[in-house]
Amino acid sequence: MSVAVYDAVYRGGTVITVNQNEDIADWVAVKDGKIAAVGAAGDEPKANETVELEGAVLLPGLYDAHCHIMPTGFFLDSVNLLETKSVGEVLRLLEKRCAQAGKGEWVFGAGFMAQNMQEGRFPNRFELDSVSGDHPVLLTAQTLHGGTLNTIGLRHIRLPDVAGVGRDADGSPDGTLLSDDAFFSSMSQVMALLPKDKLKAFIANCADYARKKGVTSIVGLLGQFVDGDTDVEIVERDRAEFPVNIVTFYQTWDFEKIKKYNLPRIGGCLTLDGAGFEYTMALQNVYPDRPERRGFLIHTDEEIYTLISRAHREGIQTAFHALGDRAIDQLLFVFRQVIGEQGNKDLRHRVEHFSLPWDIHMDMLAEMKLVASMQPAFTGLWGEPEKGYYDLLLGRERASRMEVFPEILKRGGIVCGGSDSPVTLVDPLYGIACCIANPDPRRNISVHDALKIFTLNAAYSVHQDGQKGSVEVGKDADFTVIDRNPYDCAGREEICGMRTLMTVKDAKITFRA
Repeated sequence: MSVAVYDAVYRGGTVITVNQNEDIADWVAVKDGKIAAVGAAGDEPKANETVELEGAVLLPGLYDAHCHIMPTGFFLDSVNLLETKSVGEVLRLLEKRCAQAGKGEWVFGAGFMAQNMQEGRFPNRFELDSVSGDHPVLLTAQTLHGGTLNTIGLRHIRLPDVAGVGRDADGSPDGTLLSDDAFFSSMSQVMALLPKDKLKAFIANCADYARKKGVTSIVGLLGQFVDGDTDVEIVERDRAEFPVNIVTFYQTWDFEKIKKYNLPRIGGCLTLDGAGFEYTMALQNVYPDRPERRGFLIHTDEEIYTLISRAHREGIQTAFHALGDRAIDQLLFVFRQVIGEQGNKDLRHRVEHFSLPWDIHMDMLAEMKLVASMQPAFTGLWGEPEKGYYDLLLGRERASRMEVFPEILKRGGIVCGGSDSPVTLVDPLYGIACCIANPDPRRNISVHDALKIFTLNAAYSVHQDGQKGSVEVGKDADFTVIDRNPYDCAGREEICGMRTLMTVKDAKITFRA
C-alpha cells in the first residue's frame, strides 16, 4: 500500500480546528493548497516539508469581517491623533508633518476624537490654517463619520450643501464636517485627487498590516470613500498581488455598478445612521448630554426596501450599517417585509454593527437568519461597566445593552467579527480576547464561540464556510499560528497578550514573527 506524501505538515503544537465537534488535534497536513489530513500525535504522516510549531497554537486563518481597506491604509499613512488630548496638541502634530511634506502636498491627520479633547470639539479651518502653510489638510474622526478641512483643502472640493457642514457666525463654512453626508462626500473628493498608485499603496498597506495580525481574509468595504470608486477597481483587478484574500462588498446604492465586476453582494457599510461619538447614531431616545439630539435616519424605508427587494429577487447578498436601535428597527422590518414577500433564500444578509438592539431585534435576526457583523474591540475600548465611553455617551442602561454577544447567541443569532478598521485597527486576536474576558463580564462568551466569530462565522457571512473558517479536510490551507492557547489563558491581561507568530494563506507562509 502506498504511503501518502504531503507537501507540508504542521506539527509539534496544538491545532484548534473550530469544527462542529470542537476537536483539538496535534498536526495538520497540506497538499496542493488544501488541508489533506488532520490527526493526533504519534501518527504524523510523511511530508516534503515539516513546519515545527514548537508548542504554539494553530488556528484556522483569521478573518476581519468588516474592514475599510483604503481608509485603513490612509490612517497608517496619516498623522496619528488617537492619543491627543487638546486642539493645541493636534495642531502641533499637524504643523510638524506640514513642515516635512513637499510643497503643496496634502497632509492628513486621522484618529481624532472630540470626546478626548479638553475643548470637546473639532478644530476649525482657521486653526488648521495657522499651522498648515501652503498645504491642504484633511483631519478625520476616529469613527470616519466626521472631520475638518483647512481653507486650502476646501478650495479643492465642491462642499455639499447638507446638514453637518459647520458654519461660523457670518454663515461661511468653518471647515468642520459633522455628518455622514458632509464628510463622506468631502473625503471621497479628496481621495479622488490622489494618484491611483497612492490609493493602491493605501490598500497594500492595509493588507500588509493585516497579515502581521494573523489575518488571511478581509471582508473589504470598498467604494464610498473615493469618487469614482477607484479602490474597487484596484482590488478587483490586482487582488492576486495582496497577501490576504479580499472579499469585496461594493458600497453603492447603484445596483448596476456591481454587475461590472459580477459581484454576488452589494452594500457593506451603507450607512442608515451615523456614529455615536458624533451624536448621529439613530436612537429612540435622546443623548443624555445632548438632549436636543437623537441622531439621524439617513434613508427612507422605501429607499432601503427598493435595494433589498431587488437584491433578494436576484440572489444578491446585502449589508447595511445600523448602529442605533432606531436604525436597526428600520432595517430589520424592511428585511422582514422582503423575506415575507419572497421567502428566505439563504443569502445571509448582514447587519453591520447591530450595536444597540432590543430583544425583538435579536429575535428577528435569528428568525430571518441574518448575520450580525459586529466589532468586539469597540467594547474593549469603550465598554467599561462604569464611566466608560458608552456610559458617558448613552447612560448606564443603554450602555449595558450595547453589543450583548451572549444574548444574541443565546437566541440563535449568528455573529461574525471585524474591526471596522481604521476605527479600531485590524486585530482579530484582540477582538477574540474582548469576547472572552470583556471589561464588562456580561459580554463574555465561550472560547469556542469567540473563535468562531473570527473564523467559521466570518467565512459563513460571505458564503465561504465550505472553503475556509475551520481546520477540516478539503478546506483551504489558511492558518494563523499564535503564541498561547486561549483555552488556557487566565484573566484579561493574559488573553489580551495573544500575538501572531505565523500567518499562512493558501499553504504559503505570508508572515513570521
